[in-house]
Amino acid sequence: MKALAILLLLNVAAADPRLAVGLDEHVGARIPLDTPLTDTTGRATTLRSLLAPDRPIILALAYARCEMLCSVVLRALADAVRAHPGPDYLPVVVSLDPDETADEGARRQNRLLDDIGRAGQRAAWPYLVGDAPAIAELANALGFRYAWDPETRQFAHPAVVFVLTPDGRIAEYLRGVTFVDSLPLALVRARAGELTPSTARDLLTCFHFDPTLRRREHQLRLVFQLGAALVLFTLAAMIAGLVAWERRRLR
Repeated sequence: MKALAILLLLNVAAADPRLAVGLDEHVGARIPLDTPLTDTTGRATTLRSLLAPDRPIILALAYARCEMLCSVVLRALADAVRAHPGPDYLPVVVSLDPDETADEGARRQNRLLDDIGRAGQRAAWPYLVGDAPAIAELANALGFRYAWDPETRQFAHPAVVFVLTPDGRIAEYLRGVTFVDSLPLALVRARAGELTPSTARDLLTCFHFDPTLRRREHQLRLVFQLGAALVLFTLAAMIAGLVAWERRRLR
């Protein structure tokens, strides 16, 4: 039965690349600071250009077309930035979507700046786009595993933001979709150069509705029914065996 379950899991994984989504913490690793990116004015830039002494960076990987988990994470981060304003750290977004243009990024950036009361101040929350190799290099350094889902034409990805030290090392991972309480202490630790592995391992991921699941509903139901029948048959056989053994013992 265990082998059957493993086989089913392998088949599902092969059919659904979103199962590769996850997070591998690389606390202390230095991110690729010179990866070529572009800001929302169309100017070539790098993450190194955003570094400043004693100023940690809060980095989010998201993209403008995502109206599900990306929006939730960025809205939560905006809430935390608005609740704890100050020039002593810098929020940054790098787009996951290699097809995202600077104009698309600018529209999302403007919404974020409006949310934190810094309308028009692009330097207050840089939003960067890049090509596929640049995004993959950064995501790999962060341990951020995401996947393109061709069925829904969306990216599946974890819900997390990254706290970077002023010199560009990964100081801490903030998981989930609320950061108001966790952000201030994380910034203090990152500013001091402290490296803090996560204690929580629960990970929220973004999976979009897959219409093919509805078409396969009867197949999935049949698999579960067969599994339930197998479990019931096994339990019945075990009970029958125990009853027979007890009768022989009494004789």
